[in-house]
Amino acid sequence: IKEALVKAKVTDTLHLLRSLGNTERVFKNEMSLKAKAIETEKPGDINAIYPYIKGENYRKSFQETGDAYSSVWSCGQSIGLINDIPTCQQLLDRICGEAEDIIKSRLQSKL
Repeated sequence: IKEALVKAKVTDTLHLLRSLGNTERVFKNEMSLKAKAIETEKPGDINAIYPYIKGENYRKSFQETGDAYSSVWSCGQSIGLINDIPTCQQLLDRICGEAEDIIKSRLQSKL
């Protein structure tokens, strides 16, 4: 799943469930494209797309198989901004370092 997140672009998402009044942005893969095609053919028919969007598929992908392409899962456009998967410590160090740089370079007169 993490590799798919890093490789994804902003355009690797699509809207689903719009015909049900519950629009959701999801990762664009074979499963979500199938669900979208069925929703287009049968607008408002949750039973027609349920086999593709049910939570059990998502759970298996994220907790068992790690396969980003075998289920429909939510994600935002910000998926295109992910460049790496740091550890928690690396992420916190990066955030703190960037904050220190901003304070030193832009806010020195306020200190």
